[in-house]
Amino acid sequence: MKKSFLIFLLLFFGLCFSQTEKDLYGKWVGTDAGNAGSFTFFSDGFVKVELDGLNIDGRNHIIPDGPNKGKVAQVKYAADFSKKIIKFSLIASYNDFNNKLEESKFLNGLIKFVNENEFLIFFDFENKNPTDIDIRSPNVLTLYKEKSL
Repeated sequence: MKKSFLIFLLLFFGLCFSQTEKDLYGKWVGTDAGNAGSFTFFSDGFVKVELDGLNIDGRNHIIPDGPNKGKVAQVKYAADFSKKIIKFSLIASYNDFNNKLEESKFLNGLIKFVNENEFLIFFDFENKNPTDIDIRSPNVLTLYKEKSL
C-alpha cells in the first residue's frame, strides 16, 4: 500500500510541476550585464528579442546590415518539452536573391523553469550541446514573466 501511495504522489507532483509549451508563451524580461532585455515567445513559433537597443521582431525583421541587408527575415523557436530541461533552437529564415527560402539554426540552448513566472535560459554559443544548466555560466540569464499571451 505504501509503495502505491508513493508512486501516486510522485506522478501527481511530476504532473503538477511539469512545464508545457503554453507556459513559455508570453513576454519574459531580465538583465544581462546591466542591460535590460526581453524575449517574447508566441504560440505560432515566432520569437521577438529586445536587448541593448537590438530589436528583432521574429515575424517581420528587416536585416540591417551585411550581405543580406534589407531582406525580410523571420525568427522562430523550436523547443523539446519532453524533459524537465527544455532544449531549444532559434531558427532564422529569409528569401535569397533567387527567392529561395534559406533557413538556418543560429543558436541553441536550454530552458529550465524555476516556477511558472521564472526560468533560466542558457545560450550554447560554443555548440557544446550540454544537458543541464550551470548557473555559474556567463551564458545563463534569469527571465521573469512580464505578461502572458
